[in-house]
Amino acid sequence: MKAAVRYHSLTGNTKKVALALAEGAGCQAAELSAGAADADLLFVGAASYATHGHSVPPEVRRFIASLDPRSVRRAAVFSTGFRQSDTVGTLRRLLSERGIAVEKESFFCKGRLAIFQMRHPDADDLGRARDFGRRLVGN
Repeated sequence: MKAAVRYHSLTGNTKKVALALAEGAGCQAAELSAGAADADLLFVGAASYATHGHSVPPEVRRFIASLDPRSVRRAAVFSTGFRQSDTVGTLRRLLSERGIAVEKESFFCKGRLAIFQMRHPDADDLGRARDFGRRLVGN
């Protein structure tokens, strides 16, 4: 199975999770600016930010809008944040509207924000991200 990971990370939290997830899935992680990848399974990750109305940033929306459903068989979503928001739901909806099948299972973990949640994502979070990637690709 050909898998790929694409992510958007302003603070580095989502990047850490993306790298761990890619390790588990046996593929490479890259920022959204790397562009889409032909993949049987594309993992898409982002966080919601107050600077974007507590929703996913415009570059994430543009990336998903650029995906070709003929090149991406299905997608899985992941997110980090101060608290679980509807980022996963937004990513899932945007991908579905694009005509891409989305896995029911998703991944979320806390992310450090200023002086809050200083240790997240922690080793346990990253281990769960690796397991998520491994499980979804069947490794």
